[in-house]
Amino acid sequence: MKNHRKCVVTFLWVCISSFCFFSCKSEKEGPNKNHDASKPIVLKSFYPNEGGARDKILLDGENFGTDPGKVKVYFNNAKATVISTSGDRIYAIVPRLPGDMPQISVVIGADSVVYKDKFEYHIQAQVSTVTGNGQKNFKPGTLSEAEVYGKYLELDAEGNIFMSWRDGGNPATFGVARINERQNIVTPLIESILTGRILFANGLTVDRVSGMLTAAHESTKEVIFTFDPREAWYPRQRNVKYSTADLNSIVAADLYKNFVTYCPYDGHLYTRYRDGKIAKINPETLEAKIVHQGPYGSQYGQAINPAKPWLLYITLHSNATPTGFRQGISVLDLRDPNGTGGFKRLNAPGGSGFRDGPLADALFNFPKDIKFDNKGNMFVADYDNHCIRMVSADNIVTTVAGQPGTPGYKDGGPVESLFNQPWGVAVNEQGDIYIADWSNARIRKLVIE
Repeated sequence: MKNHRKCVVTFLWVCISSFCFFSCKSEKEGPNKNHDASKPIVLKSFYPNEGGARDKILLDGENFGTDPGKVKVYFNNAKATVISTSGDRIYAIVPRLPGDMPQISVVIGADSVVYKDKFEYHIQAQVSTVTGNGQKNFKPGTLSEAEVYGKYLELDAEGNIFMSWRDGGNPATFGVARINERQNIVTPLIESILTGRILFANGLTVDRVSGMLTAAHESTKEVIFTFDPREAWYPRQRNVKYSTADLNSIVAADLYKNFVTYCPYDGHLYTRYRDGKIAKINPETLEAKIVHQGPYGSQYGQAINPAKPWLLYITLHSNATPTGFRQGISVLDLRDPNGTGGFKRLNAPGGSGFRDGPLADALFNFPKDIKFDNKGNMFVADYDNHCIRMVSADNIVTTVAGQPGTPGYKDGGPVESLFNQPWGVAVNEQGDIYIADWSNARIRKLVIE
């Protein structure tokens, strides 16, 4: 029976392949008609007028030409895949996460035209559990056996998930672990009981070219730890070299540096102390200097936008001063950190709350970790709203998973999925989001399109 079914499937595939071959061949043999640069591109309509990622769309108009390689289609700033063009109709595939109600534009050579109507984009999301069983502890093992109580996450280009944890278990422990779905493993890179800690880690960062993982020791001014994949991620303590003046300027009572972030724009690491000082570190020489004095306050998250890698984003605690920076998302332009733009808040003031929409009007409730995909979409672990929020590249905030204000644990789509105080997020090269669902003591995976 299996062989019979296999033969039927093979026969159907051959028929479909042959049909596609001859259809494509006959289409190629049709007359070629170039876009006429002396005449305008005319846009008439598109169908369907709503859909999601990977859906097909037909764009009608005039003067497109018949060479799909010369036609570009954008949904806002997201580039669609153009399959074919007949001169008056373009066949394309809707791109992933173009933003809220995107406008469709057609670009041919120096000509660019925008359809008057907007496309209604439907976000599709699915949440699953990677590892963890709800026990607030760390125990290595296979994904089904392991126990995790992670706070912060980071990913490399090879599919490794790195997790930092602290205070979980009895006795309380801290550490950094590696999680790999393909290898079905959770394994510690550094681990110790709390009273004998070597490294007290929070945010992690990876240089995705070299694979180097770096963690900042939060309670010493100079110490960072590196984990080199060429050395099987063996932990090495490294001491940052400040000038005497810079080192003494860091307030001893507020020396906590919870984060370190690799910046591909200039190849340096950036860290921030609770007294508001931001330092730039050369990862090769370890020479460092203070480059900015910002607002006081403990920190929840820090990230670089790969689409604009000179922008450093930071979320601050409810103890931030001035108060206008509390529980918000702020940004610093590293090209001129002490310039007129300075350290500025991006979302609405007002502290704890929930509001989607334009980023300037949006509210969060203890936003913790933040990370970006390669297109510049930011994902926020909105801790006390119990959900995952997205800030699109065009600064529109939407809730992509979890139910605002409703804690719980449930996998599934955006309507039914539940989180309980999500803390950490990380995004891989394909745009999949991993979440340290802290109070559920699990690592979750969000595939969003």
